[in-house]
Amino acid sequence: MAVLPPDPVFCLKSDMGHIHSLCFPTTTEDYASRLLAATESGFVYFWDLETNRLQHKQSMGESIQAVHSISHDIITQEKVGMVKFWTITNSSYQLSTSYTCRGGYCRSILLNDNLIVPQEDSTLDIISIKTMSKTARLVPLKHQLGNVMCLQKVELGGKTYILGGFETGDIVLWDYTTAQPCGHLKLRECITSLTFDPVTGRGICGNASNTLQIFTIDKSFNITLKCEISITNEGCNIVKLRDDRKIFVAGNWDGSLRLFSWKSLRLLVVLNEHKGAVTDVQFSVKPVRFWDANIMAASGADGVISLWNLYN
Repeated sequence: MAVLPPDPVFCLKSDMGHIHSLCFPTTTEDYASRLLAATESGFVYFWDLETNRLQHKQSMGESIQAVHSISHDIITQEKVGMVKFWTITNSSYQLSTSYTCRGGYCRSILLNDNLIVPQEDSTLDIISIKTMSKTARLVPLKHQLGNVMCLQKVELGGKTYILGGFETGDIVLWDYTTAQPCGHLKLRECITSLTFDPVTGRGICGNASNTLQIFTIDKSFNITLKCEISITNEGCNIVKLRDDRKIFVAGNWDGSLRLFSWKSLRLLVVLNEHKGAVTDVQFSVKPVRFWDANIMAASGADGVISLWNLYN
C-alpha cells in the first residue's frame, strides 16, 4: 500500500493576503515560540507558536519582500527600495534607521552584523546593521546580467562567500571578505532561488522552468552543472535544504511542496496544501513546544502558512 502524504500539523490563517517571506526569530529560549510573516500589503504578522494565534500585526512599509530578526529587533526590506531597522518600544516597533536599495523581488540575506542587499546594475551592497551604511559593493565581472533574483551564503574552506542568481540565468560567486568575484556559471534563465550544502559542495537552483538544476563548487571556485531534475509544472519560487541535509524542498508556482532526498535526489513526496504559489519555506532551528519538534513553515500567495512536522 502506498504511503499517503502527511497533513500539516496546523495552518495559520487571517487577513494576510500574499505572503512574501517568513522568519523564525532568534531567541535565547530553548524553543521556537514565534513566526514572522512579511506581506505584499506591507504588514508584518507576528504569530505565537505556543497558541497558534496571531499575536500582533503592524504596518511596516510597502510590499515587504524580506523580514529578518536580530534579538528583539526587526529588519524589513521593501520592493520599492527601502531597508528599515525597527526597534521594540512598549508593544510596537518604531523605525530606527533605513537604507535605500533597488533590488525588486530579490530578498536580502543577513550575515552576522551585516546585511547583503540587491542594488541596480546587477550589483549588491554589504551594509552594516549598526550604522545602516555601505561597507562594500559586490560587482560581477560581466555586465548586463539583469536584476539579482536571489542570494545565498556559501561556506568553502572555512571562508564565507556570497552566491547570487540573476535574471539572465547567470550565478556569480563573490569572496565576502575581499568583495571580489571568484566564480561564475550560466544556467537556465530567470533564476528564482538558490541553496547550498557546504559539506558536499553541492547546490540547487530553482527557476521559471520545470527543471531544478544541481551544481557543485570546488576548492578552485569552479562552478559546474552536474544534473537536472524535472518537475511536473513550470516555476519554482524557493528551494531549501534542511539543516540535517537529509531532504530539500522545492516550493512551486502550482502550490505544491516537493520533498526530495538530498543524497539520491529522489522525489519523496508531494504536499498539496496551498491553493496559490508557494512563496517561502523556512525550517525552525529549535523545536516548537506545541509539537515538541522542529517544524517546516511554508507560505503561499493564498495567504496561508502551513506548518509541517517532517522530522519523524
